[in-house]
Amino acid sequence: MKLVSYNIQFTRGRDGRYDTARIAEALKGADIIALQEVERNWRRTAMADQAADLAALLPDYYWVYCPAFDMDASEVAADCTMVNRRRQFGNMLLARWPIIWSRNYVLPKLATVAQFNMDAPALEGVINAPDGPLRVWWIDLSAVSSRERPLQIDYLLGLHDIAATTGAAWTGAPDIRDDATWAVGDEPPMPRDAIWMGDFNFTPDNAEYAAIVGSDDPGYGHVAHVDRFADSWTASGNDRDERTSYPPSDGQEATHLDYCFVSPGLAGGVRSSHIDMAASGSDHQPVWVDIDF
Repeated sequence: MKLVSYNIQFTRGRDGRYDTARIAEALKGADIIALQEVERNWRRTAMADQAADLAALLPDYYWVYCPAFDMDASEVAADCTMVNRRRQFGNMLLARWPIIWSRNYVLPKLATVAQFNMDAPALEGVINAPDGPLRVWWIDLSAVSSRERPLQIDYLLGLHDIAATTGAAWTGAPDIRDDATWAVGDEPPMPRDAIWMGDFNFTPDNAEYAAIVGSDDPGYGHVAHVDRFADSWTASGNDRDERTSYPPSDGQEATHLDYCFVSPGLAGGVRSSHIDMAASGSDHQPVWVDIDF
């Protein structure tokens, strides 16, 4: 199974050009696609619905889009009727198999004084994969506040810790008096294992990275814990620090910000991981993972 995580920066490439088609081209061959910074109804992209545009370019995929940023973008038409639109910014998941259920979370946020800062999204979904249900998160942590990211990671880890207690989008059985109207079928699955993909806005030497995968012990080296995650990059044999998903851009140095973390029950299935350095549709590069599940 091939996974890819890609912060598409609303399709603005390093050449400054907006092009949805080259984003779709870079995603060919993937089974599960996690996208960040997908927008709807922004003037900079000619009020495009990028989620719908990407879905049209990738017609063989099921998909779901959930915004964290949602503002009014309505206008009054020439005939004086209201054109209701929402300006949105968020995450999108595409999969070759049905997305059984999904739900959206808005991560903790601290108001800033001068630096532009907006709500950050995390989206959870369960995919009906051929070998069983697979729970996937696609995440975009704060890009501007080192105070926010630890709060956001603690929040996400807390949700992961209580996944079995929370259950899926709904649990139990409908009231028998409502069977004819509910017709929702069996309780949807809630796998314990999970995959986190996205733009985490920290580097591998950051404390935020250690909070997810664990710190090194002086005597035992890296110690994996059942309630945390493995980095698919190192799980496939790559050196932790030898990677770049954010090339030099707008005066900023090259760094690595994008990851695919897997819970321990899935870590043994990671076969390989690589970064597509040829893709040019964003300021980030797609991160690919080949995993047996």
